[in-house]
Amino acid sequence: MYCKPDFKPDSKPDSMIRIFRRNAAILVAFTFLLGATSAQTPHAKSSAEASVQQELVRTENGFFEAWKTKDQAYFREHMLENGIFWGDAGTFSRDQQLAEQQASAKVCTVEGYGLSDFGAIPLAAGAYLLTYKAEEYATCNGEKAPVHMNGSSIYVFKAGRWQAIYRAEVALKNP
Repeated sequence: MYCKPDFKPDSKPDSMIRIFRRNAAILVAFTFLLGATSAQTPHAKSSAEASVQQELVRTENGFFEAWKTKDQAYFREHMLENGIFWGDAGTFSRDQQLAEQQASAKVCTVEGYGLSDFGAIPLAAGAYLLTYKAEEYATCNGEKAPVHMNGSSIYVFKAGRWQAIYRAEVALKNP
């Protein structure tokens, strides 16, 4: 979801950069590790993996619907307390993301959105990486938000449901 360009996180920039670098390093390591294993052992998704992917897609769509309808409760219920969001405007803790969503609700109008090209990769027991493409039709502070985005989320199964611990969204330069 589009973050207002003028939103500034409350925490120190240096600590947010360290969080970003640590999480980026983890994602790069997972990518190389999973890329090597999937190249050696191609397999069809099991029905359990397909079921998990459907649930993750439903949960991710819920984030976009909550953005559109300005539903703060959905974000609180589906993002872990130590979760982070990363995008063009920077890295945000869960609390900062909730504050940004609340501020965004006052200045943004979301006409619609569409998600496609989903991929789900198991990372460990109870943890998945979900990737997707998004089209967002929104106006914030009188300016059109970028339409074409790439997104990814890392979900963990906790408290009986899938919850996001990491979410990222970046605008595509040449869609």
